[in-house]
Amino acid sequence: MTKALYLDDAYLKEFDSNVTKVEGTSVWLDETAFYPTSGGQPHDTGIIKADKDYKVIEVRKQDGEILHTVDAEGLQLGPVSCVIDWERRYKLMRMHTSAHVLSQIIFNATDALCSGNELGVEKSRMDFSVPITKEQFLGFVEEANKIIDQDLPISWKFVPKEEAIKMGEAFRLMGKSHPDLDVLRMVSIGDFDIQADGGTHVKSTKLVGHLQLLKFENKGSKRKRIYWELTQA
Repeated sequence: MTKALYLDDAYLKEFDSNVTKVEGTSVWLDETAFYPTSGGQPHDTGIIKADKDYKVIEVRKQDGEILHTVDAEGLQLGPVSCVIDWERRYKLMRMHTSAHVLSQIIFNATDALCSGNELGVEKSRMDFSVPITKEQFLGFVEEANKIIDQDLPISWKFVPKEEAIKMGEAFRLMGKSHPDLDVLRMVSIGDFDIQADGGTHVKSTKLVGHLQLLKFENKGSKRKRIYWELTQA
């Protein structure tokens, strides 16, 4: 199984690894810091350096492994050097942390779990199955920015699943309970929020910047969708 380096160090920008399997433009490494699309967070991009530079254009999970798709055939088994597209990764880290803060604000006010999400480099969206108005969402965004301004530290630890569940509402994404995992990675934002999560985050809320509501969509009586962007931290 591929060792996921991003779980321990989201700020790892360059790393050495070994190509263990190649099928055309599909590449497997023994360990990787490239984040695979998961939990609403898009995959990383970057470069695998060997006899030449191979652009990593997609990363996904497949059968317990992490599969990298590159832009050309030719990679051979053996050692390689890898570089993350840091500008893209860092924007997604900020977005991901902002989503945690906002979802916790909304959960505290309504008990609503996120029913769908999609993080992006420039904007992100979340869906909630609860009758909330645009004015209420504007208030939630304002409250989220106040939490961000507190510069809360962000940390994570691995916890047995039974212990993690006792910590409270560990799952903010509706229907997501990680039944196939015995140990969960719990991400904490100070004492404000803790939840099971396998994505990448910044070190403190101050690095997020501020949320700005872009659009509110009414998808039905109990399904609301919001889009937001971030200002520079």
